[in-house]
Amino acid sequence: MARYNNSDISIVYVKDEPVEPFTPAETFVSNEARETTEIVVDLCLSFIIANVGIVSNIIVIIVFAKQGFSESMNISMTTIAIWDLLKCVSGSIQRMSGPISLYSRANAESWENIMAVCMNYFISFATYVSSVLAAYVAVERCLCVTLPFTVKTLLTPKITFISMVTISFVVFGCFVVVFGIYDIVWVYSPKLNVTIAVYRYSAFFKAHHGPLMQYYNLSGVIWPTFSFIVIVTCTFIISYQLQKASKFRSGNAVASSTSAPASSGASMSVRDRQVIKMLLVIIVIYVINLFPRVALYMVKYFIYDFYFLRRYHNLFMVIVCWVFVFDLTNATVNLFVFLTMSTNFRATAKALFGCGVKDKS
Repeated sequence: MARYNNSDISIVYVKDEPVEPFTPAETFVSNEARETTEIVVDLCLSFIIANVGIVSNIIVIIVFAKQGFSESMNISMTTIAIWDLLKCVSGSIQRMSGPISLYSRANAESWENIMAVCMNYFISFATYVSSVLAAYVAVERCLCVTLPFTVKTLLTPKITFISMVTISFVVFGCFVVVFGIYDIVWVYSPKLNVTIAVYRYSAFFKAHHGPLMQYYNLSGVIWPTFSFIVIVTCTFIISYQLQKASKFRSGNAVASSTSAPASSGASMSVRDRQVIKMLLVIIVIYVINLFPRVALYMVKYFIYDFYFLRRYHNLFMVIVCWVFVFDLTNATVNLFVFLTMSTNFRATAKALFGCGVKDKS
């Protein structure tokens, strides 16, 4: 069972030339173990997370839209929520092969392979986009802590909107060429006794294999690694500044009333500090969920056979299943962070979905 591959779909009906479905070598991981992992982790766990993410991101978008976009944070977090929503929708559609298999194994396998071609890389690339957007937010919040008055003047809602759109197009556009790697072909399956859809490397891939894969692997390493480094660096800076501001506020009254200069963190309002703490939690979540993907691409970059349709296909598939759990979880949890840490968000959400119940906090 071949899965998790993408391309511009070229449907080819094979008549005279038989094309056998790919049979992976059982190196490190058996076919049975891979299939069990796909069913339990991917078709069940990831499917549930993806559907929860669809609902949670729709709520996030509606709440921020209700609040308006006069603040840059609402714009940036709404943009991330849109990409997370697209990611979760793609993840859910791709995993519909599970329910389909209850009445037709052949249709389920065809759906599985075709949707892998349509959706799998989209989920990965949407993850890259949202991670770079998160890196931008981390830099923005970092500057808000260190240079609060200057940043509020320069990073206007209009600048934030332009930055979000530009990042989305640039990052996603870097990977569009990868959608041409695979073709979908229809072959007869002796096991299922019916013609099913499978994928194979396209003519475009075979003609440009060397530079195409070098570009893809390099891009797949650079973007998430860049985002990871920026997010981690900004997290440390924000944490340090907030800690310094906390010590300043808790210092003795004599020191605070003298001519000692106030720190930038101390000059922030209580609301600004709470917003930054909330975004800090979101950034930490990105760090935790981004690390497995960075590690995966690092290994894939240096080990050629660690990829789809190659020697370590089964091992790669098992790891990818868990990476997608992290990706989809990251696309799902922001709503719960907002509800827990943002009074304004919680009040708006309750007004919209809680029959007008007012927030008492």
